[in-house]
Amino acid sequence: MVVGLDLLTGEPDEMAALQRVIEGAPTYARRITGYPPGPADAQSLMTGCPPGVGYSDKFVWGVTLDDDMIGCADVIRGWPSRETAHIGLLLLSESHHGRGLGQSAYQAVEAETHRWPGIRTLRLAVVATNAEVLPFWRRMGFAETGEVRPYRYDKLTSESIILAKRLPGPESGYAGRVAAARIARCSSR
Repeated sequence: MVVGLDLLTGEPDEMAALQRVIEGAPTYARRITGYPPGPADAQSLMTGCPPGVGYSDKFVWGVTLDDDMIGCADVIRGWPSRETAHIGLLLLSESHHGRGLGQSAYQAVEAETHRWPGIRTLRLAVVATNAEVLPFWRRMGFAETGEVRPYRYDKLTSESIILAKRLPGPESGYAGRVAAARIARCSSR
């Protein structure tokens, strides 16, 4: 079982699979909207951007398991600051919950965003009516920033809890230690 990411381009077969994923997670939809998934939710996910963000910085991936789309991820590069990537959504169909696939999907998203030059922080917002997911994000290394923003969808009123995670820089890990050792050897000559 290999979890992968496929960048979606809006082709009809991708959109149908994305809509199936969203419809396969009705609990999430009810928690954040008060309604079941709608028939145009995949289209909304593909086209929605924060103000000032263009499509060149919006990435929607299909989360795949053995080539079947089981989830999706929506990430905005360079928002709300140039050094930040904002995870707008990481969603798996409910039939795939509880098997460690969410963690694998998140790790794949983090690996993709870590390749983007200048991105040092991952950020996301959890709507308080969906607070059941907070322990998952904490296990992934995210911490609450203390920032809370109002949230409203039609009649549902709540708040968004902002979380962030600092990505390791080039100075961390094995490659960083090797580079630091080389610098130390060169400067001691």
